[in-house]
Amino acid sequence: MEIDVKLPDVHLRMPEITIPLNKVGVASVKMPIGYLWFENIQVMMLPIFEAYIDLPINLKGINASRNYEVIIEVLKKETKGTNKLEEVCASIAKELLKKHNYATRSEARAYGELLFKRMTPKTHIHSYESCDIMASAVAIRMDNGSISVKKSIGVGVVGLTTCPCAQEVLKEISKYELKKGKLNFDKDLINELFQNIPLATHMQRAYGSIHVEIPEGFNIDAQDLVKIIEDSMSSPTYGLLKRVDEAEVIKTALNKPRFAEDVVRYMIANFVNKFPNLPDDTQVTFYLKSLESIHKHDFVAEVVDNLGRLRKVLNMKGNEV
Repeated sequence: MEIDVKLPDVHLRMPEITIPLNKVGVASVKMPIGYLWFENIQVMMLPIFEAYIDLPINLKGINASRNYEVIIEVLKKETKGTNKLEEVCASIAKELLKKHNYATRSEARAYGELLFKRMTPKTHIHSYESCDIMASAVAIRMDNGSISVKKSIGVGVVGLTTCPCAQEVLKEISKYELKKGKLNFDKDLINELFQNIPLATHMQRAYGSIHVEIPEGFNIDAQDLVKIIEDSMSSPTYGLLKRVDEAEVIKTALNKPRFAEDVVRYMIANFVNKFPNLPDDTQVTFYLKSLESIHKHDFVAEVVDNLGRLRKVLNMKGNEV
């Protein structure tokens, strides 16, 4: 039975307290499908979206259902092919301003987890690995009616770090004991041993992430960011490892000891080398959280800066990577 009553538009009424709001919208919106390119292979993810607009002083609320509808409509168009997540966010942000003619700013965010195949280091069998991916776009309605969009992309991945401090301390203690103990090894033999045998230290899983604004006319692939993070750590980690693979990962990590601080520095240097043409005003965030193994706390290192200042520091004497 239909009700022949005109329903009120409560959100269009004047609010009791007339204060404009910067961001109003929907969050935790899960969509059933999303195709992306990763390492030249089509991968599928379950993206979670957020969609916001600003609210002027004279409106009680927004047309909230439109935000959800925009996400669905854009995904119907975008997922006919394989797309970049930040491009999907950009399309959502632009459509939000078209649907809400009273808004001057919109924001779309998406995040999820990607699964992709990797080869193990020694046995070369397939292992499924994961990384976090996040993207966003902000759209601004200009005075002339045009819409300006700024996009960003980020990834996060788990790797392995080994502590150089504990390793050096153990090395000196071992040298002393080999010289003064019953074995009475000479100096040359001791040095040869340490050059060929990996020396123990404590290891920990670490979570690294890079988040970067994408300037107009530039593209940044998530796979490149994952590689930068993994190359900056002591070693990548794997879902599947046979015994010889485990030994190879441990050997690699022990031969490449790095503090959390070192990992962030290498992430910066590797990023700058990978993207020499990005403008100096490109804003980038480099983050590393070390899940400490011999401490009860975790350790964090982070740098937030633009590429111009980072390039200037890297060009200083002694910063060759």
